[in-house]
Amino acid sequence: MTTQTELTLTTTTVLRNTQQLATICHQGIGLVSLDDLIATAIGIHPLVFTQQSALSELTQQTLQQKIADQYGQQSVALAEYYVAMLTELLVSAARQQGASPLKVQLVGADSGTRHQLLGAELEIAEVNPQLGVRGASFCADVNYRPSFALQCEAIKRARAAAGGEQIELVVPFVRTFSEAATMIDLLAEQGLCRGANGLKVHMLCSVPANALLADTFIHYFDGFVVDVEQLAQLALGQDFSNPNLTYRVDTQNDAVVQLLKMLFATVSNTSKDCDIYYNKITQSPRLQRWLIDNEVTTVIC
Repeated sequence: MTTQTELTLTTTTVLRNTQQLATICHQGIGLVSLDDLIATAIGIHPLVFTQQSALSELTQQTLQQKIADQYGQQSVALAEYYVAMLTELLVSAARQQGASPLKVQLVGADSGTRHQLLGAELEIAEVNPQLGVRGASFCADVNYRPSFALQCEAIKRARAAAGGEQIELVVPFVRTFSEAATMIDLLAEQGLCRGANGLKVHMLCSVPANALLADTFIHYFDGFVVDVEQLAQLALGQDFSNPNLTYRVDTQNDAVVQLLKMLFATVSNTSKDCDIYYNKITQSPRLQRWLIDNEVTTVIC
């Protein structure tokens, strides 16, 4: 039986690997996860490309062999390899997307998601990665900034190749207004000025503070992308990946819905967008109905 919810709420895809490009055309790309693309298509920790000398001899040999396997005998600088790979991935995604905007989430997942990448020993281990150096604080970290510059170079090249305005940016895990301002400044320093050449910069809302203070956060960005699962985890103080707590997982909780109401109320007074990102939306019928009642027609999943 087909429900009205199924008829009304459509989905777009999070691009996590290059294999998706062959099958994604009918859905469209709602969000490009640079963290996932780096993990699946490159397999090397972002810090490696600016801190190669700090790697062990064995890791350096493995790294050189990995690049040689792709480029053969052709010599290529490590930084250029990274920039070229990222550029190619973004251009391919932009072409797949056609004339529609392509939202690209900057690198900044928690450190626990990168521990299996080649060169992961360069990143300091954290006791609680989900609440550690991630998102805006990762991009602004002095140790990561050189790699952040390479990421920005790839984005600039991809925007030039894709025609400029199509590729937009999404800044993850912004805790404070100071971090919001810092990210806008850091992007501008790298030649990615918000508003210049049509560049839009959005905020990934995954912290309750983003909703509670949405009226101010919105001034720093061109819109919101709401990570419902992350927002729910932090609002409820619960690790959804903990198998002993799965019975308590509830992204339809009234507290989560209240935070969504705050975000929607803020953007309703502007011309800016508020996209919903939740890869388990089909498991939350009450949330689906609430989104439809609030005129949401598309969810990124």
